[in-house]
Amino acid sequence: MQYQITRATDSDLPLMQRLFYQTVTTYGALLFTKDEIKIYSRLATNKIYWQKKFKKGFIYNAKLNGEIVGSFSMDVNGNIEYFFVHMNYHGKGIARQLYITLEEVAKKEGIKTLTIQIHLATKVFFEKNGFDIVKNAVKVVGGNEIINYSGVKKL
Repeated sequence: MQYQITRATDSDLPLMQRLFYQTVTTYGALLFTKDEIKIYSRLATNKIYWQKKFKKGFIYNAKLNGEIVGSFSMDVNGNIEYFFVHMNYHGKGIARQLYITLEEVAKKEGIKTLTIQIHLATKVFFEKNGFDIVKNAVKVVGGNEIINYSGVKKL
């Protein structure tokens, strides 16, 4: 499987919005409350929100055959705002390559510490990549308790 990881451009916006919306409304249903899904769904369709993110932060996409199959966003302080791979492409090494790119960008920009809010589903991935994980909060989603974690890594 040949995919490329590149910095997001304005021409990526429609594909990113679609992927973000799909991820939030399908996979996100397992992790987010209904209110969170509503908020994130609205953000997915907000063109101005994304254009500001393109200018102020670091958004990179993994593309396969012209489609975006994974993405991350990191601000100038090292806060990873999101990091995900489309559910149909899990287990193919895309997340690992996205993470390598994220660290390269952070080091190039002089960022010394990475932080992220994570869920149980991604906890092991970030632990394997050297993050110290702290349990944050417990919330109820669809009658089930969901534990949120924070991850911190010094570069």
